Amino acid sequence: MCNGLVGVYLAEIGLFDIFSGLVSDLDFKPTMHLNYENTVLPIQDGLPKLRDMPVDWGGSGEEIAE
Repeated sequence: MCNGLVGVYLAEIGLFDIFSGLVSDLDFKPTMHLNYENTVLPIQDGLPKLRDMPVDWGGSGEEIAE
């Protein structure tokens, strides 16, 4: 479901994928990085970085080291 403004709610796994650049006053607390193998900006924040997607979504669930 998409509200058209700030993101997409992924009901199957209880996550909200937010388009954080659109919400300047949001107290945003990410929990993981998805599709990190395609990153162009390496981030060292201690959060899990998945190569692609979680296993539940059909991905490998494989984590990439920081």
